[in-house]
Amino acid sequence: MNTLSAEQTYVIEERFDRAVKLIRNALQTQELSVAGEFDVTDTVAADPSKKRVSSKLLLVDSPLLLFEALALDRAAGVFFPLHILISADGDRTQVVCVEPASLFEVRLPTGSSQPLAALRNRIAMALESVVSRSDSRQRQPVGHK
Repeated sequence: MNTLSAEQTYVIEERFDRAVKLIRNALQTQELSVAGEFDVTDTVAADPSKKRVSSKLLLVDSPLLLFEALALDRAAGVFFPLHILISADGDRTQVVCVEPASLFEVRLPTGSSQPLAALRNRIAMALESVVSRSDSRQRQPVGHK
């Protein structure tokens, strides 16, 4: 298993609850859907003795891209949706995107690589827009909005 190539990490300079809202809005702007959501607060902690960290796992897809992939090969359904793990980190939020195909270094079914790449790119654009907005907001001088 190759977890280094399987994930892309983003840091959002917002508290957890606000970051989740910003991420949802950015995904919606990219015409992406949250197909499922899990509260994984109790399962993410690396050390059980440490304080619990608020965490959510979003399952993100695009119905059109999913349909395109499935129309060409039903086996493509195994690789959709993509997983976004959102975790509180003090006054910031860490976001990790995990692509199931990269975890196991498997060859994608015929016809699914293009829709999966398009989904990955849309998610990246959505998250990068949230990161850049939160960064620019943090850099504003006091008294400006």
